[in-house]
Amino acid sequence: MTTTDSLAYPGEFEVLRTKADSGWFEGGQLTVTNYRLAWKPNRFARFPAFGFDLDAIRSVRVVRSLKTLFFSPTIRIVLKDGAVYEIHKPKDDANRVHSVIEDYRRRERYKPGSLFGDAK
Repeated sequence: MTTTDSLAYPGEFEVLRTKADSGWFEGGQLTVTNYRLAWKPNRFARFPAFGFDLDAIRSVRVVRSLKTLFFSPTIRIVLKDGAVYEIHKPKDDANRVHSVIEDYRRRERYKPGSLFGDAK
């Protein structure tokens, strides 16, 4: 995420940033904010970058994937539209990354105009 991306939502801040792989061992950087999750590939990676709002996530699980031959944990994210993203070998503990995503996914979000209630 760039500096301009971080201003997409009012009050958005970065919660977690770690190196992680996606696709077939394509290195990159995983960034979790209080509103979004994004994975940005390294300079020479061929797997495309992805990012989505935490509200769009249906489920997050830590699994042992065939892609890593069951050796390292994989974070499998399923979106409400059915898309599946897998993040392999995070530099931070996979269970910690999972709990951070789940924690911020369940929090109430600021909606413009709701700060002082609905004025009628």
